Amino acid sequence: MHSLSVCAVKCVSAYASAVLKNGFPAACRRQLTTNSRQFVGHLNDDIALGSAMPNSTHDGCCESGTAVANGSDTDTQKMEFNPKRVLLLSKITRLEFERRRHPNLNESELELLLKTRGSDYERLLNKHNHHLSYLNLINSELNRAGIETRIVKRFNYTDDVIDWADAIFSAGGDGTFLLAASKIKTRDKAVIGINTDPTGSEGYMCLMRKKPADAFPEALQRLLSGDFRWLWRQRIRISLVNGRLDDPVELHDQELHVDIDEVRARQSSTTLSSEHRYPLLSLNEVYIGESQSSRVSYYELQLDSQPMVKQKSSGITICTGTGSTSWHFNINKLTNECVSELLNILNGTFNTAVEPTKDNVQKIVDQFNSRLVYEPDCKKMAYSVRDAIWNATFPRLPPRGFAERIRVKSRCFDANLVIDGGISYKFNDGMEAVLEMHPEDALRTVILG
Repeated sequence: MHSLSVCAVKCVSAYASAVLKNGFPAACRRQLTTNSRQFVGHLNDDIALGSAMPNSTHDGCCESGTAVANGSDTDTQKMEFNPKRVLLLSKITRLEFERRRHPNLNESELELLLKTRGSDYERLLNKHNHHLSYLNLINSELNRAGIETRIVKRFNYTDDVIDWADAIFSAGGDGTFLLAASKIKTRDKAVIGINTDPTGSEGYMCLMRKKPADAFPEALQRLLSGDFRWLWRQRIRISLVNGRLDDPVELHDQELHVDIDEVRARQSSTTLSSEHRYPLLSLNEVYIGESQSSRVSYYELQLDSQPMVKQKSSGITICTGTGSTSWHFNINKLTNECVSELLNILNGTFNTAVEPTKDNVQKIVDQFNSRLVYEPDCKKMAYSVRDAIWNATFPRLPPRGFAERIRVKSRCFDANLVIDGGISYKFNDGMEAVLEMHPEDALRTVILG
């Protein structure tokens, strides 16, 4: 029998009949934001357009002026976007990645190496060339509009070039967008993502998502003519309490087999004598736990003003509304097999008479999973405890939920605090972190009207 989560049992037990017969009560309905609607766009129209039941803690958490799916944005003032200088942050393609990993190989030798590993060199080359073509299109269209541009990659994405620009365009996927956002610390500089691989990348955070390159000129014209809305994506501020903050490891550099001592030598260490609001911001999610997934993570956890409690698990993730479509979603999502088994149990135990047909099961799965996604401008964090261990020593907490302030104290010995999957800090025994959201940390992004 499949492993069934407690939250899944409760959800299906309480709502299966209501979902299948009457839908959710009107008071529980809401419209998903544009980001959330896009994410559940593959679902049936009745689900994607408002039958998803929210957690009540979502209510009233969104920043004024952000558009929602039904167009109920109260800010009718015409938007303005007239940058004089734009910085283009280009992703590193897989082919470029392999070239950097093997700098001593010529192209023929690299092709042979990739083929021996089972990789399709021609496909990688085609994707690389397609990205460069799209990047050149973005650059030429910006220049055609009278905008000065510079193109950089992550190794040259520095504070100096950021300060030079009025806006940042990321050319890649969601990973490139996260990298672009990671060094923006103020609300006055817009970050706009362009998905240069619409067939191979979802691009949830990108302006046009999966539209092809020939749609970019029109999208740019709409931006410059004010036919868009600002979307303030909330970010998590991580404050370290006592202890020493070691130099971070750039996980992208680690993938390239760069020596870790070399990575750390390029960055300065910071000692924290008291609570120091180090400028650590996360747009997607923060992961805290042992570096080896097979090892149990031991920590103390405080949610808002509740008491600090000891916990053991496979680590904890804390995400934003932007990140709710990613790791958070995949940790908590229901499967069809799980719902089918639960319905059989309910029917046998309580005579609910909800048949586990394919359509019924799919509807419940879609309803539950769509609830996991929430607005990017929501000022609350969603936490997920992975594989929690509950016993007399470690009391049960809800495995997922929302909070405005989260405090974590490490009792681990080889743990990391990882921001957006790209930057990792050692987070071992005695170290404490406080996670909060502040309006001034929100990232300025756009959505087309």
